[in-house]
Formats: sequence, C-alpha cells, structure tokens
Amino acid sequence: MVRAAKDAIETNLDKRDLSPAMVARLLGVSLRTLHRSFAASDDSIMSFARRRRLEEAHDDLIRSGATTGISEIAARWHFSDASHFIRHFRSVYGTTPAAYLRNHSARSRS
Repeated sequence: MVRAAKDAIETNLDKRDLSPAMVARLLGVSLRTLHRSFAASDDSIMSFARRRRLEEAHDDLIRSGATTGISEIAARWHFSDASHFIRHFRSVYGTTPAAYLRNHSARSRS
C-alpha cells in the first residue's frame, strides 16, 4: 500500500490539489486505511510529498541557475510561498536556496 501511495504521489507531484484524500481516491481505499498504512513508515503522506517536491525544486534550482527566481520555483512546486520553501530548503540542505546556488555555481567553475 505504501509503495502504491508513493507511486501515486510521484505521479501527481505537480498537482496543486495533491492531498491524502486524493491519494486514497486514486488507490481506491479509505483515507483511514491510507494513513494506517503509513503509520509504520518513516514518513507521513504529506511529508513524503513535501520532501519529493523539495528535491524536484532543488533540481530545478540547479538546472536553471540564476535564470529562474526562487519564488517561481517555490510556486512551481506548490510551496505556499517563498519563505515556506526557503525554511524547508534550509532544514534539508543547511542553507538558503540563494546561498546554495552561489556555492554550487562557484564549485562548478572551479
């Protein structure tokens, strides 16, 4: 069940309305059953989705360099606003997206 749910999340990462209810509907199970199946895993449904969206946003940031704004990337991956995105990014990567990009660009030129 968890693997199927994660696959459904992966397929729908770009959807603004991605939610546990949507995943349950896609899998044809109750919301309670879906939550219960995630109880034994390391992630909740939405923490998995948020982590995957953050990974995709990170990849977009690296690919686009300075050509795409951080707010645009945050919006593309459905973070509520840039500050929300920056907070999550810093908690995972240890720095802000702008600083990460500067450091990555400097390493790439070396």
